[in-house]
Parts: sequence; C-alpha cells; structure tokens
Amino acid sequence: MPSDPRVLEASLRAADLCWHRFPYLAERYGERGHRFTRSDSAWLATLTCLNLAKINEQVSWLRGVLATRGVPSIMLQAHLETLCDELDAAVPAEHLIHAKLRQVAERLHEARRVHISDCEAERLSDAFDHAVGVGLASRLPRTALLLVSSVADENDGARGATASLGGWLTDAQRFPPAWRAAVEASLLEARTCGSRC
Repeated sequence: MPSDPRVLEASLRAADLCWHRFPYLAERYGERGHRFTRSDSAWLATLTCLNLAKINEQVSWLRGVLATRGVPSIMLQAHLETLCDELDAAVPAEHLIHAKLRQVAERLHEARRVHISDCEAERLSDAFDHAVGVGLASRLPRTALLLVSSVADENDGARGATASLGGWLTDAQRFPPAWRAAVEASLLEARTCGSRC
C-alpha cells in the first residue's frame, strides 16, 4: 500500500473510474472483483519507485495473470493511464515519476498493435455493436475491444485469454443467441486479422 495518503486516494479513484468505464467487470466479478481492482491499483501506484524495466516486468506479470482470468490488457492499459492522471492531479510535483506508468501503458498498447491494428479493432467493434443492436451493446460497452484485446494477448503469450473471456461472454444462461453469435464472429475475425498482421 502507498504510504502517502494522497497517492492511496488517487489509486482508489483510478480504480473506481476504470471499474465504471468497463461494466463487464462489475457484471462478471461483482464486489469481490471491485476490491481486487482497488488493491491492484494501490499496488500499481507503488511501482513508480522502481525503474522502468522493473515496472514493465511487474506489469507484464500482472497482465498475464489478469488476461488468463478474463481481464484483457486493454483494461490494464486504461487503468495505468487513469492512475497516471489521478497521481498527477494528487501529487503534481512528481509527474515525471508518474510518467513511467504512462510509458508502460503505451508498451501494452504497442504489444496489442503488433497483432491487431487500432483501425481493425475499431472496425470489429463497430461491426459487433451493429450486430447486437443498441440495447445489448449498451449493456456491456466496448465488448468487442475486450475480445480483440484477448486475442492479441493470447497471440502475445497469455494462453487461455480468449477462452476465459469468450467462454463467459457466450454463456447461454447470461446472453441471448444474437449476442453469442456476435462474440464468436468477433473472435474469429480477430484471430484471422491477427494471423495476417
């Protein structure tokens, strides 16, 4: 845990902002997941005392753990970016130290782009939202981006990333047939795109 109460508060705010940005987290993991998100955020804030190589190493480890549990790296990237913003606002004098988190977030983004471009990810996202309709798309926004990220994560070594996310998103007890078909189509297209990139 951060010893500076300003840093701790900033890390908890960042966690809550990311939690609300991705409703999938609440729907899948509930309150227990929220507590983990907050504790992960506090831990991430402590990494700023390390050099960039060590931060990359720690975040890479966390990315692998989360991806195989259904939390794609696009969420971790967003969390790091939000955390950097919140830390800058709370302790502006240390913005250069916080900037290391943004560099690590960009590294996650670049690792995804190696497998699937941002343009392709947006195209797949638009196609998914169109296929499921406004009502379902608004229930869990950014679902296709999560799927694309899980495929890129798996291509980058996070074994089981798509099975964890895709399995939950195609559960017939939770989602109607049109949604499940769109999830499967998005995964297939993302894999095809990934093999071409």
